[in-house]
Amino acid sequence: MMSQSSGIPTIGTKVVTMDGDDLGRVKEISGDCFKIDAPMQPDYWLGIDTIDSTTAGEVRLRFNKGSLGDEKQPGPGHSGYHPHSSN
Repeated sequence: MMSQSSGIPTIGTKVVTMDGDDLGRVKEISGDCFKIDAPMQPDYWLGIDTIDSTTAGEVRLRFNKGSLGDEKQPGPGHSGYHPHSSN
């Protein structure tokens, strides 16, 4: 499988944190954000710049599950710098 350092995820791709925790699947992409279809909890948005790598079957993020609350975005309508891009 080909790996990229970052990139636009594909809808339906599994999303995992840096420490391997399964967050759900990519549900929607809008601008520089993507929505996670999270099992047993409300869906939420993350910035594309939180992606560490992508493969055909997985999006791996740049942060551990413990930092998820800090990384969530209010929605795809925001623009500009993401505070999490320094991770």
